[in-house]
Amino acid sequence: MPAGKRAPAGKRGSEQQAQKRKAPKPQAPEAPPPRKEVFAPWSRAFLRNAALWLMLAIIGGIVFAGIADSLLHRLASFIQIIIISLFLSFAIEPAVSYLANRGWRRGLATGLVFVVVIIGIAGLIALLIPAIITGTKQFLTALPDLVDNLSRYLKPLGVHLDSAHIEEQVRKYGSKLLAGAGSLLGGVLHVATGIVGGLFQAITIALFTFYMVARGPQLRRAVLSRFKQERQRQILFVWERAIEQTGGYFYSRLLLAIINGLLMYAVLRWRGVPFAAPLALFEGFAAEFIPIVGTYIAGAIPALVALLYDPVDAIVVVIWILLYQQIENYFLSPRLTARTMDLSAPIALAAALMGGALGGILFAFLALPVAGVIQAAFRAYGRYYERSEER
Repeated sequence: MPAGKRAPAGKRGSEQQAQKRKAPKPQAPEAPPPRKEVFAPWSRAFLRNAALWLMLAIIGGIVFAGIADSLLHRLASFIQIIIISLFLSFAIEPAVSYLANRGWRRGLATGLVFVVVIIGIAGLIALLIPAIITGTKQFLTALPDLVDNLSRYLKPLGVHLDSAHIEEQVRKYGSKLLAGAGSLLGGVLHVATGIVGGLFQAITIALFTFYMVARGPQLRRAVLSRFKQERQRQILFVWERAIEQTGGYFYSRLLLAIINGLLMYAVLRWRGVPFAAPLALFEGFAAEFIPIVGTYIAGAIPALVALLYDPVDAIVVVIWILLYQQIENYFLSPRLTARTMDLSAPIALAAALMGGALGGILFAFLALPVAGVIQAAFRAYGRYYERSEER
């Protein structure tokens, strides 16, 4: 269109409409993409059920632990009786097997061994009671001299003892004890109850031990029949090693204790030390059945008792203990314990401490053959590898 001329109004409107149609229409904002589900549709129900089952398992575990703890506390004495009977059967088994291999019936052989043990215990009691009575009389007769000796020993340490004052205190507290003798009835009844309970426990242990020994082969067959043949050989090896280790350890240590006690008794009687039999018995068993420290504990008591009477007697006792220790270490022990346990000192001490923590002195004694059996099992079935060269 020539410049300066305007288009007609109708034509101008149609052009504007055409331009509007040609202009791009504004696009509507896009909708956000749908959110993806983190869990599968079935997982929510699974998690709810899993949380419920976990809660039930925790509650059930707590309840089960409480019931098990209560049962263990109630059955602790019975479990202890079974363990003691088992190891006593291991100790008696070699003697019973020796008689059974020579034609004795196992029940009769077991009964004979029990009779010998009972006679030995009765003989020890018959030996100790008169010795204790005689030693008590000697102690009361020599009490003033013992007080004087003790005061002389303690004087350099700043401790002063007056024999007259001690006798006065003894008379004073003795009268009080006599005045309150009526109140001792409850204590006497408590002690009597404890003695009856101990006798019942000893009889129960003896019955279980007798059954385990007399029916030993049948018991082993019944246990082994529940396992495969390869496992049977392993269990039988451990069982036989337990009998060998426990029996050998018990008999060798018992023989050493008898030799040690008899020789100590002779020395104490020679020097006139009172309570010679109880001291010799304690020295023999403590020195042989308590590992490492038993020798020092067993030797200290007789030496201290001898020191109260005469320092020369104490010196003689100490010299004898040292001399006997060398004789045992280099002559007796290698010959008597050559086929028994070969435990190093740290292992023996650790086993005795753990056994003592679990069940007192008796378990400390039983822990040694247990450690020997475990060591033998590791040596037989443990894996060994070639050691690399040390740099």
